[in-house]
Amino acid sequence: MPKFGGAPKCHACEKSVYFAEELNGLGKKWHKLCFKCAGCSKRLESGQESEHDDKPWCKNCYGKRFGPKGVGGSSTAGCLGTNDDAPVQSKYKNTHVSTKEVKVNEQDKCVRCEKTVYFAEKMMVLNKIFHKTCVKCKSCNKTMEPGAVTEHDNEIYCQNCYGKEFAPHGKH
Repeated sequence: MPKFGGAPKCHACEKSVYFAEELNGLGKKWHKLCFKCAGCSKRLESGQESEHDDKPWCKNCYGKRFGPKGVGGSSTAGCLGTNDDAPVQSKYKNTHVSTKEVKVNEQDKCVRCEKTVYFAEKMMVLNKIFHKTCVKCKSCNKTMEPGAVTEHDNEIYCQNCYGKEFAPHGKH
């Protein structure tokens, strides 16, 4: 901070940094546009940087230049090379034999539309398989909940239509 007031100076360009353009990084004040990686010049935000020789570096450039040397051009610290040339055998074996054919059980066909019914859309009504969207009254085509279904001649009906069509009617 200057002696007689005024704004603090940017660590990169040494010009005044006013509050609206100020960024705190590496314990210093910077212009938002001046706080960039010393390697690739990518703009950084506070907390994204690594520090070396009092300069900000992005994680990628820092890893490549100053990180441990290993597989992947020094950018992967977790994959260090060894001097052991013996091939490594995994104790886990993949015993799955790949087939390009997907088999669907024949019984998983919708009673109403006769198309394949997958697990996520499967609904059992009166011990028969339906798509959820195919559980509709034969007469009025209203979608029904499984508990509100009645059956006549292998067709499903809502209770209202079943009563109108198949219930005994009294004589007047």
